[in-house]
Amino acid sequence: MTEAAPQRLTLAFMRSHPAQAARVLEALPPEEAATLFARTPARLGGAVLAAMLPQSAARCVARLDEEHALELLSSIGAQPIVAVLRYLDETRRRELLKGLPTGAALASSLLLGYGEDTLGAWADPDVVLLPADTRAGDALMRLRQATLTHELIVVADAERKLAGLVTLGQLLQAPEAATLATLMRPPVAVLAAHAPLSSSAAHPGWRHSSLLPVVQPGDRIVGVMTRDALVRAQRQAAPPPADVEDAQLPELFARGYWQALSGLIQTALVLLPPVPPLQDGSRR
Repeated sequence: MTEAAPQRLTLAFMRSHPAQAARVLEALPPEEAATLFARTPARLGGAVLAAMLPQSAARCVARLDEEHALELLSSIGAQPIVAVLRYLDETRRRELLKGLPTGAALASSLLLGYGEDTLGAWADPDVVLLPADTRAGDALMRLRQATLTHELIVVADAERKLAGLVTLGQLLQAPEAATLATLMRPPVAVLAAHAPLSSSAAHPGWRHSSLLPVVQPGDRIVGVMTRDALVRAQRQAAPPPADVEDAQLPELFARGYWQALSGLIQTALVLLPPVPPLQDGSRR
């Protein structure tokens, strides 16, 4: 096997199976996991970092220099950023917030203002927010330019007070000159940002929609929450089981985390650090 083979296999596995890679990195010493992240393209490493338990991800970020840490964090959304920042010491957190892109820094600061066990801390702030007098054609262009998982326009005023929601389907069917005020519909329900995660799964609004806005008092929009995201938030906010926290790699193999490798299980160890450094300029 050539010297570059472990590197190629590592990157291929991280690209194809970020969640499984995250489980393995959680079981490694943080120094070794951080070394791998420092030698991995930021967007590829970011997907794995976002899939890790926040406590484990933070231990890796804490061991990276500021440049590498910011590259990784800037490649993921505001909500995963916040999940990691919560487990860093205050000085390091402030330093990284100052280095993040303005939008991500503002959104992260907003979410950090909520307790970890509240909906506000886990809401997705990456939404297209537009005033009611925006034309449908302009709104459609904004939505297409955004790299979001929610094909939705949140209609709000200058103080972020929620007025209604407009879906991609509505925009596609509407005349270009129609305003969002004529297209928007009130949400079927809203979630309170200060509501506890533990009881939010029982909110009656989930019976009517799989995505609900999260608001502050006065209906000021914080972000949105899907039911799947709520389940993930509850899982991530819970303390990690002791047997996973202390697990060794052979134990992880026995539990089936590598079943998705489909034939690479015999070479799984070479997918882990240390790996040769990439060429300069290849991180992004």
